[in-house]
Amino acid sequence: MSTRQKLAAISLLLLACATPAAAQTGASPRANCISTCSGDLGENIFPDGDFGHGTPNVLATDPLIAPGYGYTQNPPPNDGAYTITNNTTSWGAFAGALWIDIEDHGPEPDGYMMVVNASYQPGLFYQKLVPVCENVLYEFSIDVISMNTPSAGVFIQPKVTFEIDGNAVCSTNEIAVTATWYTYRFSFSTDPGATQITLGLRNDAPGGYGNDLAIDNISFRACGPDINVPVTAFFCAGQPLNLSASLANSPYSPTFYQWQSLSAGNNTWELLPGGTELNHQIPQPVEGDQYRLVVASSLANLDLPYCRAVSQAVDLMLDDLSDFAIGGTDTIVCNGAPAVLDAGAFARYQWSTGAQTADIQAPAPGWYAVTVTSVHDCPAEDSLYVYKVDLTASADAEDPHCVDFADGLIVVNDVQGGVGPVRFRLNEGLLQAGMQFDSLTAGAFTVTVSDSLGCRFPMTVTLTDPAPVGLSIGGDQNLFFCDSLTLEAQSGFELINYLWSPAVGLSCTGCPSPVAMPLQTTVYSLQAIDERGCPATDSLRLTVIPRLDVYAPNVFHQDISGNGLNNAFALFPTKSATKIRRLEIFNRWGEMVFRRDNEMPGAEALRWDGTDFRGKTLDEGVFVWQAEIEFIDGGVRLYSGDVTLIRGD
Repeated sequence: MSTRQKLAAISLLLLACATPAAAQTGASPRANCISTCSGDLGENIFPDGDFGHGTPNVLATDPLIAPGYGYTQNPPPNDGAYTITNNTTSWGAFAGALWIDIEDHGPEPDGYMMVVNASYQPGLFYQKLVPVCENVLYEFSIDVISMNTPSAGVFIQPKVTFEIDGNAVCSTNEIAVTATWYTYRFSFSTDPGATQITLGLRNDAPGGYGNDLAIDNISFRACGPDINVPVTAFFCAGQPLNLSASLANSPYSPTFYQWQSLSAGNNTWELLPGGTELNHQIPQPVEGDQYRLVVASSLANLDLPYCRAVSQAVDLMLDDLSDFAIGGTDTIVCNGAPAVLDAGAFARYQWSTGAQTADIQAPAPGWYAVTVTSVHDCPAEDSLYVYKVDLTASADAEDPHCVDFADGLIVVNDVQGGVGPVRFRLNEGLLQAGMQFDSLTAGAFTVTVSDSLGCRFPMTVTLTDPAPVGLSIGGDQNLFFCDSLTLEAQSGFELINYLWSPAVGLSCTGCPSPVAMPLQTTVYSLQAIDERGCPATDSLRLTVIPRLDVYAPNVFHQDISGNGLNNAFALFPTKSATKIRRLEIFNRWGEMVFRRDNEMPGAEALRWDGTDFRGKTLDEGVFVWQAEIEFIDGGVRLYSGDVTLIRGD
């Protein structure tokens, strides 16, 4: 049969199809190739259809796959040339300005792709002779992308034609310049007697400004039915595993089957003896092994990887119930309270009591057993003996002897019953052998007595604080400067020890009733101990109020004889004054004749003898004075008045 006759016998399916190869948006290019493969595919007849991978940017040797193009190791390729590369990001020349920067369209690191700079005339840029089987439906597909940058101008759009044995069968039509990978595929059936065909990809757009492309993931596979198998098959320890598959939309009639296995650490799928039906039993399954079903239209095709369909791999996983054990809050009937036995979370339960729930109560001593079944129908069993224990005890307590003291005590006594060593626990603390718990504050405590089987006898013990000392030295009070106040302590119990502080302004610090005469506002505290030895503290604030009286004579006689009697003007403030910040005296014309700053009350420098700054004796008359005085409370107050100067003869 001639090549043309073979081609005429191939059933070609030529309807429009083109979809983005990745989850990207953009205009889909027009095409007239379609695949009717709707089920599982076989192994790729092109194991090198993804061009492999490597760290060099360009493959060093020409793979001889493009009879109409030359190979270059110095990218970017010029018109009519191609290269195998793992990325284009480092390329310069026209590629740096007019081509997009991409990597291969696959998951492997440093994966290679084929980059083609179209020739000016249409020509083959990929050709491969592949083996086939007769009467088998195949699918041929590629991923393709335009290399031109969409924003760099209007380019000639690539157009790829699929060929079989040198004859065009379908075309992608113009591939959009969108920086997007697209997948194109078509399917066809081989004739009786067919053993091989030549597949080719031809550039059908003219060369020039554009028409540059990259391809990846070339795939040629046998089409098969939908093979439904589980992703994971669970099996029970020591039991065989039944694998089951079903088919839909099968193109094979009749249909032949073969199960295969892949053990951990092995790279080769092995035939399962007798595994020629949809259902197959594995006598001794191993966790981690994988299984798959191979489907073909004949026994001969089952042995040919390029003539059969293959299911996804089924992972085997052990439903491991080896650690199953009955749990629960108790395994004893303690003081008449039934034990609670819990079998955990499973699909089904069967207790020896007839119960079918996850947990049960065991009201009497004896053996209890349960069989559980997982969601994968794997069984497990466990049993335990429930003991009957009576355990009682009592407790004595001593309250803390003072409020907030941590010297309370609980002692467990009169322990009755139990099995084996008995331990004691306070609240959620650790179990201990000792029966006493000390250094306790007031509060409610749970004391638990436990035996070796886990029987527990809890007791609630409450420790109470005694009556407080009730110390009081009165509330805050005001006190005029230089006045005194006797401090008195009152308490609900007799006090036997006193400590007043601070000592400043107090007549004593260890007595019951000190006299306080502070010169400034002071907070006094008392630390006392009562007859029980319990401490207490109280405090009060004594706010000292300054006396603000200031006496100033309104007349003085300038006695030039120097007898010292009323012959100078001076201020006489109370002892509350701490500083005369400023004293000024003015004549009747407003002229300052005297000034002193920052002097202590009563200082000689504050006396005015009726002379001016130069020491000249002034005439009789009325003079005005102003003073700025600071007091013990820190306040500064202004005072003013007038004084009449009388000059002596």
